[in-house]
Amino acid sequence: MAWREDPARCRLAEEAARRAATGLEAGPVLAGLRRLTIAGLLADGPAPRRSQDLAGIARAVCGAADQAARRRPGWLYAMVPPDDPLPVAVHRTLLQAALLSALRGVLGCPGAQGVLQCEAAGPGVRLRFQGGRPDPDAADLWRRCAREGGGAAAFGGGPVFTAAAWLPLGKAPPPPAPDARDLLRDRYSLVYQFLGEWSADPGQ
Repeated sequence: MAWREDPARCRLAEEAARRAATGLEAGPVLAGLRRLTIAGLLADGPAPRRSQDLAGIARAVCGAADQAARRRPGWLYAMVPPDDPLPVAVHRTLLQAALLSALRGVLGCPGAQGVLQCEAAGPGVRLRFQGGRPDPDAADLWRRCAREGGGAAAFGGGPVFTAAAWLPLGKAPPPPAPDARDLLRDRYSLVYQFLGEWSADPGQ
């Protein structure tokens, strides 16, 4: 999904360049980029031109988060098919942001554990997540994924974020999903925008 250039994003790009040149942390830029990213993803836009592999994207996002986050082993438990693609008609960036927003809620709660399940369910794909604190951005992004993909999303009540989405399977084979390393190469990538507060600097 492409964004239009706007003054706020340009200012953040300039600030990012200054910080990189002087060795400063990227934190303030990441927060601004995250807000702009979420606003852009929630805005109405063109339908995706092709399906994306939800299983591959989930594996990559969870792998990147596990590598980047300064957390004890076991903070994230992901049950995702290891090989078979699960094509869905949702933009790749939106899928990544929805998953990362849920993981952000887990990292914001010391000692919390996130559990992600992704599986084929009849003519569609079922995606479930539980863990961490409820987050309005996470719920909005999950709803947007469901609406864009022609499915549905539901959420539990209470102090722990609980979400489930069902998306119909696409018919055309999806392109290969990026791997975890691809998501960690850029210090301003979505992984760092959402999880940067708990992650080691990618330059370290």
